[in-house]
Amino acid sequence: MEQNQRVRSNITNYDVLRAVKTEIKQSEARIIRRIYTVAILSVATIIFVLMLIITSQTPTTRDYAAEAMKRSFEAERAVKMIDDAAGTHFLEQSKFSQ
Repeated sequence: MEQNQRVRSNITNYDVLRAVKTEIKQSEARIIRRIYTVAILSVATIIFVLMLIITSQTPTTRDYAAEAMKRSFEAERAVKMIDDAAGTHFLEQSKFSQ
């Protein structure tokens, strides 16, 4: 309805129909633009939240890995001490048998 048309004294149904169709097409274009905008913003928000979660969990994961490695080394040292104390030397024998 933004187009300037000549003014007639009698408006027909065709004129009204044409004006309504134009309005419907314009509103559809606005709705589609808004849907695309919302979809893009939703995807961006989801990516941002996932990055935030991953970034905040990285130090915790690193701490868990460091703790697991520390316990593994302690367990290996304990097994070696027991093996040496018992005089069986199973660890050295297993290295040679591989």
